[in-house]
Amino acid sequence: MNPAQGNFVMMKRTLLSVLLAALCTGASAESLLKPVNDLGYGTWNARLQTLSMYRDVEGAKVDTAYSTTAGLLIGYISPELAGFSAGATWIYVEPVDATRDSNNGKTLLSNGRVNILNEAWVKYRFESLGLTNTYIKAGRQVMNGELFRSDEIRQKPRSIEAVQLTTKDIPNLSLTAGHAFRLSNVLDNEDGWRFNDFDEVLVPQGNGCGSPGISWGEAVFTGVTNLEVALYDAYVHDIANVTGGRTRYALTDSTALLGYFQHADSVQTADKIAPFNSDMFSLAFEQKAGGVTFEPGWFSVHGDDMIFHETTTGLNHPLGAPLLIYSGPFNGGSDSAYLKATSKIGKTALYTLYSYTWQDHSRHAFDGQEINFFVKHPVTDSLSVAVKVGAGYREGCRGTEDTTATDARLFVTYNF
Repeated sequence: MNPAQGNFVMMKRTLLSVLLAALCTGASAESLLKPVNDLGYGTWNARLQTLSMYRDVEGAKVDTAYSTTAGLLIGYISPELAGFSAGATWIYVEPVDATRDSNNGKTLLSNGRVNILNEAWVKYRFESLGLTNTYIKAGRQVMNGELFRSDEIRQKPRSIEAVQLTTKDIPNLSLTAGHAFRLSNVLDNEDGWRFNDFDEVLVPQGNGCGSPGISWGEAVFTGVTNLEVALYDAYVHDIANVTGGRTRYALTDSTALLGYFQHADSVQTADKIAPFNSDMFSLAFEQKAGGVTFEPGWFSVHGDDMIFHETTTGLNHPLGAPLLIYSGPFNGGSDSAYLKATSKIGKTALYTLYSYTWQDHSRHAFDGQEINFFVKHPVTDSLSVAVKVGAGYREGCRGTEDTTATDARLFVTYNF
């Protein structure tokens, strides 16, 4: 073993030892950082987390089907001074099996090494102008808006390098506008966790393009009783223009109607070398029954494939974050029927998503099904355990065989 390999092995063992020590002291309900944060010099947060993951897609090599990583997240937010504040988050992840390569299962699992400053931002709040809920924020940041979603389904949330202006000072209206330069994805394949230009993120739509980023705006309106409406537009320079939105209308305290739509078409270079055009529509009904919320719905994509979803930028859409995306619900020409159920038993959160997708058989020689089940239980105020399991099935046609896929993930998380 050379010195570099020895250092990595020692680092892995140290990180795992620290995590195990934290888990052993997990009975403490009070954050270990609270005394530091009470000093008034800003707010620190830290997280230790292991992710054990197994993925089996027919045709995959057995020796790349599993991996376990241990990750450390450290974050800081400064006090606000004259309207200014700043924040940063660093994430370091290592495989903990010292006998295996650090990129074990990289393409299939995306559960390998990560070492990144995931957030580093400066924020100015316009309180001096009487706008207490209006701010401008620049730098690396995690967002959960209509367009960009964090989707923390592995060791890190998705992050963007962007400048954005947000205001909530107008009654019943939230507005955001900005420009994103690069994106760091949830996925690890081909170093997707690094900050990449959007022509790399949106491959194959971005092939041959040199996009300088995404200029976007979004609005959420709640000024009509029982109604929420969200609209967004995103111009991916040199690649696409994407317009969409969603609506939720509460019929009663326990029932609601949900709708989503999106239109995307190619622009500039992409329109010349690989033009595309797609439309997405979704309708759903939400019903609360006892302690369970059910959501049966329909999700449909016309034209070409969607370009914004879990493997690219994220998107606020009704299917949430399926683990496998095995049924191909974002493929052009597909229609999906789905059923979601969410519940809580005591402190334990439960979530299930089932979908059946009919494909355009002239383009995809299968119809697919997928079921996802998530359960998360807080052992203490600091320690939690989550299990996420997914299974997919493709029914072949035009002479293709039936195939299956499974995905299982165990998260053990300790927040300081």
